[in-house]
Amino acid sequence: MKDKKKREPIRFIHFLIVLFLLLLVGGISHVWVNFKRTQTGYELSQLKKEIARAEEYNRKLKLEMAYLKSPKHLEGKAMKELGLRHPSPKQVVYLP
Repeated sequence: MKDKKKREPIRFIHFLIVLFLLLLVGGISHVWVNFKRTQTGYELSQLKKEIARAEEYNRKLKLEMAYLKSPKHLEGKAMKELGLRHPSPKQVVYLP
């Protein structure tokens, strides 16, 4: 009987230690999950900003390409840089 009474407090202490460790692991897990969620949210925000910058750059490049392909721009460039000019009426040949 005395041996049984001696074991009960030891079992209770073991139970408390296991309970404490489980709570500790649960708390650490909770903090880690919240930290990772915050970190992932920050990374997502950064990626959204990067996407917005890339889309704006793409829009500007499309505008520049449209300008560079425009007949008015090409005509001006041909006259200034290449020295080309409109043909005189004598130089125009009409094919049947």
